[in-house]
Amino acid sequence: MDRTATLALAGRARRFLIKVGQETLRFDAATNPITDAQVLAYLVHEDGFLRVPVLALGDLLIRGFTEELYREALSI
Repeated sequence: MDRTATLALAGRARRFLIKVGQETLRFDAATNPITDAQVLAYLVHEDGFLRVPVLALGDLLIRGFTEELYREALSI
């Protein structure tokens, strides 16, 4: 996916869990919305395409993978 498609995918999500190093960032459209600039910074690789892994689950978008992160995402 390129930048445009990534923004479209993110535009359908209301909640985000984004693994960045050892930290997990949490965004929620109601209380802590993510900006397009943040979407591009966290989800698009320097080559202009979507970073992987990304899981879209209903209104939740998850970037990165750890067992703990997926357990949290799937228990919501």
